Amino acid sequence: MLSRELLYTALTRQNSRLVLFCQGEAHRLIDYRHLSDAAGRLTNLFEAPEPVQVGQRIYDNKHIHRSRRGELMISKSEVIIANELTSAGIVYEYERPLIGKDRTRRYPDFTIEDADTGTTWFWEHLGMLGDAEYERKWKAKLEWYRNNGIVSDNEGGGPNGTLITSTELEGVDHNQIARMIKRVKSGG
Repeated sequence: MLSRELLYTALTRQNSRLVLFCQGEAHRLIDYRHLSDAAGRLTNLFEAPEPVQVGQRIYDNKHIHRSRRGELMISKSEVIIANELTSAGIVYEYERPLIGKDRTRRYPDFTIEDADTGTTWFWEHLGMLGDAEYERKWKAKLEWYRNNGIVSDNEGGGPNGTLITSTELEGVDHNQIARMIKRVKSGG
């Protein structure tokens, strides 16, 4: 009855606990990793993880990337943005904690403080738009920004900062990143 699809679904969809009954030797389950493209996407289902702490979060070392400045990041796209910011001579902080009026904390991808204009830029890279849960969380975060006086640069910014976003709707767009950097460098 066990198939690679059933195993994949069980391992990736469970929320708190998975109980798997199998007939025969349990170590034979490892054979299913070679039967599907899905196995390449599974995180440490068949080997021990290598936990690495990045900021307040812990990730598997397999999924950590390093920027030119040596920062640990979980997104290759964020590494590209970080490297472009560095190349442009823009000083930024990666995932600097931002505490809101309600005392909750968010971690903007990049925080850039422009001493010349007094503007603080918060750059969020929206790498998973199109995923319903991701979009729901983004809308809530966007509302949180607005409630804390941080408004999109398309709306002129807010009293506590200006929010800019980049996306990956059709892959990483270097021209879009260059436009965002130009906005930051020009002060808006």
